[in-house]
Parts: sequence; C-alpha cells; structure tokens
Amino acid sequence: MSDRSKSPVWILLHAALVIAVTCSLFSGLRIATLSKPAIASIEELLPQGEVHSVHFLSAILLSLVALAYLCSRVLRRFRARQQYGHKPLNYHRVVTWGGISLLAISLASGWLLFAGISKLPLTRTLHFCAALGLTAYIFLHAGVYLVQFGQNALRYILKPATTRRAQLILSCSFLIIFLLGGWLLLSRFTYYQLPVSTIPADAIIDIDGHANEPQWADAEVLQISTDGGANFYQGRTDIRLKALQNGEEIYFHISWQDPTESLAHLPLIKTDQGWEIQQQGFEKFDESRYYEDKFALLLSSHCDFAGAGTAHLGRSPLPDKPANWHGKGYHYSQSGQLHDLWHWKAVRTNKMYLADDNFIGAPDIVRAGIRRYTAGYQQDGKESGAYVMNWKWYSPNNITPKRLPSDTKVLAPFQNLDQKGKLDWTISWFDYQPYSAESDQVAPGTLMPSVLYTSNRFEGDRADVRAKGVWRDGYWTLELVRKLNTASPLDIPIEDGTCLWVSAFDHAQVAHTRHTRAIQLNLSNAL
Repeated sequence: MSDRSKSPVWILLHAALVIAVTCSLFSGLRIATLSKPAIASIEELLPQGEVHSVHFLSAILLSLVALAYLCSRVLRRFRARQQYGHKPLNYHRVVTWGGISLLAISLASGWLLFAGISKLPLTRTLHFCAALGLTAYIFLHAGVYLVQFGQNALRYILKPATTRRAQLILSCSFLIIFLLGGWLLLSRFTYYQLPVSTIPADAIIDIDGHANEPQWADAEVLQISTDGGANFYQGRTDIRLKALQNGEEIYFHISWQDPTESLAHLPLIKTDQGWEIQQQGFEKFDESRYYEDKFALLLSSHCDFAGAGTAHLGRSPLPDKPANWHGKGYHYSQSGQLHDLWHWKAVRTNKMYLADDNFIGAPDIVRAGIRRYTAGYQQDGKESGAYVMNWKWYSPNNITPKRLPSDTKVLAPFQNLDQKGKLDWTISWFDYQPYSAESDQVAPGTLMPSVLYTSNRFEGDRADVRAKGVWRDGYWTLELVRKLNTASPLDIPIEDGTCLWVSAFDHAQVAHTRHTRAIQLNLSNAL
C-alpha cells in the first residue's frame, strides 16, 4: 500500500467509489424487484420511495469516479513502467481489473438503457449481472488488504494522511459541482422530443383507432423502447407515437406490438361450490393472466425522473399509510403538483370510446372499508355512468354475483378464453336479472363476464379523454383526444414543454412496460 494511495485525491476517489457503488447497487435492486419478484425476498434491506433519482444520481457519480480513476491509472501505469518496467500479474491485479471490467460493463449498459439506444434484453441482463459482480468485487478488493496487512489495514484506512487538507476540500467541492452539473444536464435536457403538428381547426379526425386521415400520414413519428412488462415477449415492446393539435384539442395516435388481444377480464366460473373469480394474482392486485390489455399515458408540467417523481417503490414507501399488497410501490406526488393520468382499458372503457381520466396527487387519506389503498392515484369525478364488477364482495374463493342472465344461452360465446376474433366481454346491467340462489340454473364449468355496464359512458370530468383502440395482426392502435385546457382542477393544461410517459399492459393489472427518459411535447411544429 503506497503513500500515493493516502493522497487526498485517492482518498476522495475511493470514498466516492464506495458510495456510488453502494447506492447504485441497492437502488438498482429495488428497481429490479418490479420485474424480478424473487429479489423482494430481501426487500427489508432495500431502500423505498423515489429510488430512481438516487439510482441516476449515483450513476453520474460512478461515471465521474470511473473517468477520474481511469485517467489516474493510465498516468500511474505509465510512470511505473518508466521507473520499474512491467510488473507481473498477481491476485490483486486480477481482482482490480476484474472490478474495472465489471464497472465498465455496468456503466455502458446503464447509459445505453437510459438513452434508449439498445433494444436487446441482453443489455438489461448484463447491467444486472455486472451490478451483482461489483458487490463481489468490493469484498474481494477489501479482502486483499485484510489478508496482506491484517488489522493494520483498517488503521491505515481510518487514519489517512492529514496533509493537503485544503486540496482534499477543494477536490470534494469540484466533485460536487460536477455531480450537480451532470445531474442538471442529463435529467433536464435529455428528453425524447415529440413534435406536435398543427392542423386546421376544421379538420376532422375521427377517433376510431384507425388513424387513416391524411394529417396522420404527415405527422412525425417518435418510437421508443419500453421494457419490464409482464407477458410481453422478453418483457418489452416498442411504442410509436404521433401527435396533432388544432389550437383547441390535442390528438395522439399510439401503436405497440402485442401478440394477443386480451379481453377476458377476470371472468367468473361456476363450480360445484358456487361462483369463483378466474385469477392468479388479483387477490394481491397483481393479476397477470385473466386481465384485459391496457395503456397508460402520464402527463406532467414537470419532467423529472420516475414519472415526474410520482413512482415510489417498495411495500411501504409511506410509513403512516397501509402497505401495498403486491410490494411494488405507490404512485403519489410530494411536490404539491398534480399530474394527469389517462388510462385506456380494452374492456372497461374501450366500448365507451373513452380513456379513464385519472390523476396522481398527494397521498389520499385512508378510508374505512376500502380494501385497496391507492395513495395518490385517484380518479377524476363523474356525474353519472359507470361499470361495476359482477360480485357483491370480493373473495379469493367463492363470490356471489350481482346479476345473472335470464337465459343461460347468452353465455355460450364466452366459453373459450383462447378464442380468436371479436367478443365483447361485458354484460349489460339491464339485460341481466338480480342474482338469487333459486334462479341460478347455470351449469358448473360455465364462464361469465364480470364487467357490468350500467350506462354506455361516463359523464363529467372522468370523460374528458375520448379514445378508441383497435387490435389487428399483433398490434394495438389507439387514438386519443382531449382539450388542451379543460379548465378542470384535476387536469393539467397541455402546452409546449409538457412531458409525458407511456406504459403498455399485456393482460396485466400493474406489471406494465416503462421507459426512463421523459417525452417532451413540442407544439411549435406546423404542417
């Protein structure tokens, strides 16, 4: 252990390296629990809350340390060769260069994922494996000195040279400045840009999911890669976006690959013991088999990481609120800002030609009798109209339906969950009759839709977003439209610079795809 390693610069580099690797590892493992549930077995050791920002900040720090360390190593190696010639390879060099290699792989794969350049699932796997390898490197690297110097190594590390204290303070100051500068540069000025073409006010755009108007053909396309979703091939799908505006309304045309059209939403099945809900995760609000396809679009006047800072991971990111059932986290805002969330559902809202207009705000109060606490994820108000689930109360075992058909023959089309072609997996409240054990003549093994329509659409704020999706040949195409400014306190005005995030769901309740960088709207374009 040379005197050079006791210099202020080396002390600073090693301290920064340990901090950066530790923060990157633990925050990264928390993020990985979204797609690797097995990691949740150690969730008590992992941080909770807005860990995406911590992960990104530690990545900047790690990149700066790696760059400084590389420069110093090259210079040191050059001087050593001049003075002593080439040194033989030993255990310490193997461990050191192994750690350097893992660090390079981790940083390269991480920045490729952030930039959205690499679309290979292998990149995320490499990033995950390199992070785990760095953990082993820390112990192996420290172990070299403990074996070689014993307890003297600890005394040497804990009692560094006290000379050049001013140089150490100055180095720390410059590192903090570079760190904050890198944060500002990368987090606030590296967005995807979505040009919004201006069309005449009298141009007619039919919201039918087909986007066959000539204005769509002239609109610019933004394609981004999203991953981490359940049921998609290798967890990823590319999403293509176009946007138009006429001074009053903004239109979106969105398409994404989905091999199957999933419309069987929590169907009911008659058994010898009664009725049951077909599910394999709904009791934890994490259904990923018997569910409809969905799409979510989050809009915000802020462009910060983790969906404008609304994604808080962990089972209990809010200590004074109920823990979430699935352990993945909550959406809420701590900034006092409200964020718009449009939630299109292939069964529950597509028939209405709507997307569910929701919002993310401050954590809600805990309400008695509500099984699922949703923190800041709330629905806009409505004056009338609704869909309800066809059971009186939820149970993972037997349930009691609210209504049954008077003629069981109407259930015949629903008896094959894997059938192809169009089938409306909803039932009308008024076409069915109230349930009673005496009138229940449905044969065991019969399937029945669980979504009951009480009207054909919402009325009020919740109906601000018109939408229609169409599935064909392995792709969903979705059109949405909303006023640029609805004047509702639960909606944000859409203007130049507004940021958005998109997520696709493949018959999954919460396990959606995601992307890191925000999409920023540019409303200054014109056709």
